Parts: sequence; structure tokens; C-alpha cells
Amino acid sequence: MKFKGKVKGDLLLVVVLVIIGVSVLLYNQVIVPKKGQATRVIVEIEGEVVQELDLGKDIDQLRFETGYGFNTVEIKDGKVRVADADCPDLLCVHTGWREHVGQLIVCLPHYFVVKIVGDDVNPPELDGFTY
Repeated sequence: MKFKGKVKGDLLLVVVLVIIGVSVLLYNQVIVPKKGQATRVIVEIEGEVVQELDLGKDIDQLRFETGYGFNTVEIKDGKVRVADADCPDLLCVHTGWREHVGQLIVCLPHYFVVKIVGDDVNPPELDGFTY
């Protein structure tokens, strides 16, 4: 098979991919930061709030024990991450640093959730519900 150079479809595909890339970049850099200033981190185990931490204060390693294992949370420069865990897949550790309101770090095997929240007095309504 021989191709006679680029066709209109190729150019259209490149333009669409560039538009999608720029849109995602703008969303992450402009829209997400306007959702509010992240000030606190809420740590939940099995759906119950265990501890509330200030995102402005650096914490080197804070270990949380659950009935299923442990997770270690670290806060630095206004960002939070799960630094260590003993779950089999370590998805919570590989999630990396989070800093924006509404972002979560979840460890399903340990029923462990780290939520980033702000001081918004009127939080947004739920956009969905699951049984």
C-alpha cells in the first residue's frame, strides 16, 4: 500500500487532539483552582471522620492504623499524599500529591479516604447518589 502524503482527515485529527489538550490544560489551570482555597484535610476510616488536619502545617509522617492495615499521610507545602501503606496494589501511594478542593485519595482495601476541603460555608450540592 502506498500513501500519497497527508490527507484532510489527518489534519482534522491533529487539530481536534490539540483542541482537547488545550481544553484539559485550561480546565486544570483555570477552573479547578477557582473552586476555593484548600485549607483542611479530612481523614476518614470506614466512613467515619478520624482526624481533621490543617493543610497549611507541614506534617512529616502521620500513621493511621485500620483493622485492615496502615496508611501514612504526609502534608508539605499545602499538598497532601499517602506516603506509605501496606495494601497490595498501593494505588493510594501512587496517586501522589493532591492540593485542590474536592480531590480525594482512596485506599479501598483499608476503607481509608483522605479528602481535601476548604472553608466554603455553602458547599456545592451532591451531583449524584449511589445505593
